Amino acid sequence: MVFFFNPYQAFSQKTPILDSLISYKARNITLYEGLHEISEIIDYEFSYNADLIAVNSTIKVAYENKPVSYILSDLINDSTLQFHVVDKQIVITKMRLLNDRLSLKTNFEKKRDFIQVRGKVFNKATKEPLPFANISLLEKSIGTVSNEEGEFNIKILDSQINDTLVVSYIGYKNTYMPISQLSVLMNKIYLEEDHYQIQEVVIRTNKPREILLEAIDKISENYYTDPYYITSFYREIVTNKDQLAAISEAVLEVYKSPYWGLFSDQIKLLKSRKNEYYSSEDTVSLKLKGGLYASLYLDMIKNPSIFLNEDFFHNFTYTITDIVKYDDSPAYIINFKPRVYLQEETFEGNIYINTDNLAIIAIEFKVDEDAIDKIGNNLVVKKSFGTRVRPISAKYFINYRKINGKYFLNLAKGELEFKVKYRRKLFTKDFKTVFEFASNNIDTTDVSRFERIETISSHKIFIDEDFKYDHQFWGDYNYISPDESLEEALIRIQKKLENIEE
Repeated sequence: MVFFFNPYQAFSQKTPILDSLISYKARNITLYEGLHEISEIIDYEFSYNADLIAVNSTIKVAYENKPVSYILSDLINDSTLQFHVVDKQIVITKMRLLNDRLSLKTNFEKKRDFIQVRGKVFNKATKEPLPFANISLLEKSIGTVSNEEGEFNIKILDSQINDTLVVSYIGYKNTYMPISQLSVLMNKIYLEEDHYQIQEVVIRTNKPREILLEAIDKISENYYTDPYYITSFYREIVTNKDQLAAISEAVLEVYKSPYWGLFSDQIKLLKSRKNEYYSSEDTVSLKLKGGLYASLYLDMIKNPSIFLNEDFFHNFTYTITDIVKYDDSPAYIINFKPRVYLQEETFEGNIYINTDNLAIIAIEFKVDEDAIDKIGNNLVVKKSFGTRVRPISAKYFINYRKINGKYFLNLAKGELEFKVKYRRKLFTKDFKTVFEFASNNIDTTDVSRFERIETISSHKIFIDEDFKYDHQFWGDYNYISPDESLEEALIRIQKKLENIEE
């Protein structure tokens, strides 16, 4: 047994003990002995029921400057246990499960026929969070995605307590968890990487263009191409460096028109909120042009870009670069790059294609650096005379979710970066705009177009819409959980609006 501890290290009173960093190594000792040694390092006692923990199991670990909570979670390896600090003790207890919570609902809570499942998704090996992981109910139309910090919050009906939650991510094995056994608090979910060697998968052809052509031919077989409804969450964010400048969020009901025909998609606004934080020193504010339209237009299966159009294949090079696991199936990664300059459609990126059914399941791409200046005026609105807005990058991601054998639009995301030069000022400012469109529920029954009076235009500047605030904002709707900085901003929104109402 060996452990390392800096005797001059002092645990700050401002830093909770579970967040304090320590270094610890152990080899071929029991978990019980390891907890005792950690106890001596941090000067806190452990209190737990020995029946809950495999204290006689042998451990062999090495941690360098890791939080105490991280080390305990990794050593004990049981996501149903939680840690509480009481005086100079760390108490390890069993979490209350959603199944228990459901049985103890008060009469008031029973009127709300949904429960919330909160969690955070990590890489099992590195313990790094996984942003924009897919979270859904097995074989059901309900789902959401994790935020940039891997956190998610999904709301489901009480009657679905016995269903299974599925978490998936490109290049990782799916994780399946009975909802009834999840905690009422934050659930930590660890996904295991699962890459294939190309030789391990039977490749139908070594010609990526032929794979793409066959994937395009199979669109009507793989995708739901008739009209359907999407209940979705939409968010637009503008940041100035790391400072939030503007945010708008909404729950939408979208009518997805047939994949073939003249009808366009329609949008109905269900709930929305916004705020702007441009300082008085700013003489420019960036507002995204047609972010809703861009989200729907990114459905590349319905609105194929030129890199998915056979007539333009000669303008690109296509290469199979890898095969990865996606939603429990292998998928080709086909990289594409432009051979020639194609003005505003000079794209490069990766296309993910399921090797079994040849469905295009995800696409990530960006605008070539030589073309980005050409599309700058089409991306944002700039205010104030004498300022110059120069786009730096434009990146996009879209994926599809399989429900009952057919693929549906799941997530569309865009990230645009700009430099703004002010009149008579030497330095520029860096702005970034992000839009996120996440499908939360799919409905294919009794689908018909909305009345025109019910809809909003997808081409308008979304943050300029006249929004009304609702204290019970989300209700039972699903949304992408805000990361820490956004959470703070949204709390400020609520406080401001409450003050206005008072």
